Amino acid sequence: MDFVQLLNELKMSSDSDVKVFASSYGVNLTTSEIRALRPLLDEVSFHWIFTGIPEVFIKKVRIAIGDRKAEQLLQMYFDARQ
Repeated sequence: MDFVQLLNELKMSSDSDVKVFASSYGVNLTTSEIRALRPLLDEVSFHWIFTGIPEVFIKKVRIAIGDRKAEQLLQMYFDARQ
């Protein structure tokens, strides 16, 4: 599954399906956190793979799910880039 397909799948998936998906990667999100993150999916850009995630977006993620979980997601992103 490519990046765009993954984003579209996450947008259309139920909260419980997203929770299971995130959990399979070791990220335990609550339903309220998923709902807070969902609108941010529309802001995600494929270009970030090359340019990095803008700090303003990272701040939105931190607000949505807290610093600890945001750091966990960012670390997964950085690990995947290597």
